[in-house]
Amino acid sequence: MKGVAFAGKKGGTGKTALSHALALGAAWQGAPAYFMHTDDREPLHVNGRPYAYYDARNPKTLETLSSTALNNDGLFIIDSGGNRPEFDRWITKAMDLVIIPFMPDPEVVKTNLDHMKRLEEEGACNVRALINAYPSNRIEREYVKQFLADIPEEKIIGYVAKTEAVRTLRMDDDPTFKTPVTRVNNLSRKLYFTVKDAVEMVATKEGASQEAA
Repeated sequence: MKGVAFAGKKGGTGKTALSHALALGAAWQGAPAYFMHTDDREPLHVNGRPYAYYDARNPKTLETLSSTALNNDGLFIIDSGGNRPEFDRWITKAMDLVIIPFMPDPEVVKTNLDHMKRLEEEGACNVRALINAYPSNRIEREYVKQFLADIPEEKIIGYVAKTEAVRTLRMDDDPTFKTPVTRVNNLSRKLYFTVKDAVEMVATKEGASQEAA
């Protein structure tokens, strides 16, 4: 099993929605997915989702689940809250890939770039950027490029289209989970393959670095 964590000090960048979307995308492709809720907010009430959802706010619970699940197939996904340096250091060591979502906003880019650089200065080499809420309109894309220019291109694993309906994945299942709209399902599948490729690329790069050393 591969471990993937969504991190980032800046709130509102889509860490939780993207975590759910990744889990959903994995499930739609037949890959087991285990979602770890570590945010301070109360966990969702889920019923019928095609992926496992755990309240892992207790560090011991998360450690136990990770040591068990990482021996299996599929994806182990952590939805990480911000401003927890010790936890961030743990996930960069324990997970195969750490994703920091960026949005086309100057403050978001500055805050999350600083976070990425700090993690890398501490030795992390598996931290990557994912551009969220990327405009579908070509003219608007050209406009927002100025806000994303400071993000190293080699660190960007992909772009997630702006899809308001993905927020429904953050809601309680009432009474049971309903299959999301097509656009959310397509986003989820694409995200799964984007992350899968990124995990493999990071592993290849790390392997090459170790051989060179």
